[in-house]
Amino acid sequence: MALAAAVPTGQAQESQVRQYELPNLDGLELVVPPGWQDTVDQPPDGGSPTIQLHPAAGAPFEVLITPVWAQPPDRPAPDAETLREIVRGAAERLRGQVVEEDIEIRRLQGLGGVGFYFVATDRAPEEFKYMNQGELQVGDLTLMFTILTNDGQDAVVEQAFAMLVSARHRSTGMDQR
Repeated sequence: MALAAAVPTGQAQESQVRQYELPNLDGLELVVPPGWQDTVDQPPDGGSPTIQLHPAAGAPFEVLITPVWAQPPDRPAPDAETLREIVRGAAERLRGQVVEEDIEIRRLQGLGGVGFYFVATDRAPEEFKYMNQGELQVGDLTLMFTILTNDGQDAVVEQAFAMLVSARHRSTGMDQR
């Protein structure tokens, strides 16, 4: 009986490759860390879904990922400097709400492209104290992401970044027009 109970537990501790079908008919592949659950919030208008990841048990955290594709589909993906400026603008909008006076924009290199992010500490946290937020190019998709954590959750942040940088865009070439 003890051996049978150990097998599912061991399996639950393995990362899982999850495929998310997008409304533009492409796919996003993420290697989700063990013990993380996901839900997908799909707007009724067929726009970009938001993938929400959180712990199955234990201290709360939240990782939000919204894949965005070019509209129209033949428009090129944003370049690195455009992504950097978008992230810089997001950081500037938070200036009065965070502890940091100067918010550093950091580079993130993924398998499918480059991205940028910042780290901020909420001045008056209600649920989460720390936020890592940015955008990462993954093939023709741009992943907008937010990682929300509290003290002692550095491993969660590392796992989230590992998941993001290993993300893959599965293009079907059948974009809705």
